Amino acid sequence: MDYDNDGDTDIAVLNDVRENFLFENLGGGKFREVGLVTGFAYNADGMALGSMGIDCADYDNDGWLDLFQTSYSGELPVLYRNSGLGFFEDVTRATEAGIKTYPHVNWGVGFADFDNDACRDLFIANGHLQDNIDRYSGSTAHEVRNTLLMNLRGRKFVDVSDACGDGLLPKLSSRGVGLDDLDNDGDIDVVILNSRREPTILRNDSQPGNHWIEIQLRGCSTNRDGVGARVRVLSGDLVQYEEVHSGRGYQGHFGSRLHFGLAHRQRVDRVEVRWIGGGVEVFENPLADRLVTLVEGSGRNRR
Repeated sequence: MDYDNDGDTDIAVLNDVRENFLFENLGGGKFREVGLVTGFAYNADGMALGSMGIDCADYDNDGWLDLFQTSYSGELPVLYRNSGLGFFEDVTRATEAGIKTYPHVNWGVGFADFDNDACRDLFIANGHLQDNIDRYSGSTAHEVRNTLLMNLRGRKFVDVSDACGDGLLPKLSSRGVGLDDLDNDGDIDVVILNSRREPTILRNDSQPGNHWIEIQLRGCSTNRDGVGARVRVLSGDLVQYEEVHSGRGYQGHFGSRLHFGLAHRQRVDRVEVRWIGGGVEVFENPLADRLVTLVEGSGRNRR
């Protein structure tokens, strides 16, 4: 992730029950560890957590990538808001992001706009790693339900797990998650890996109405999958950012095809791609409500 928007890729590292690391890319193959000075090393209480999974996205559409970290039972997960001033702020309590997951061990996590309202929601996989925890703890359990949090315009996250269909009713001990549009119908589906059980596939059957665009990058002089590229989508008054990553969530990789909800907007004015290594290309007026493949070198160069 490029946390400081300087055009090169930085590295965020979770360390179980130790402080997190954030390696700032200084260029020339050199990095500087800035976890403590940026506020990413600990949560707002100054505590290191039983870190499990991590994902990043611009959840409040302010142009800066934010981070969400899952944690152990009896600990809050952490939503780190990127201030754009060189530091992160723990806004977990202020946004209520994952408050109800406090009793459980959280594992895989991913940002995705499940209802295409141009706000990235959160999916969290839950489940204890001790299969006999139910025998001596009244606050948690080995098999529990997973969690879906709806993003309310970047201000609050609301737990809608009880109101989004029967897919989140089963109690399992889940670990990894993958988020992508499996059936190519314009909304994000979920694949969940469960401990000692078959995986779960959740098809998103949200009511249509909001518009969207999905973008697949094809690198030529850079890497083929566009890993590290930063994409800026402009649709009227809406500006959204996303990056292509090679790993997300808990021991997982998903989402090389970027998904942008557009809400009521029926067209995209342009897409700007900053390829890893520096070059920026502009693609004018791509069609909405479909998957668009953007090939490096086929756009208009921007200097």
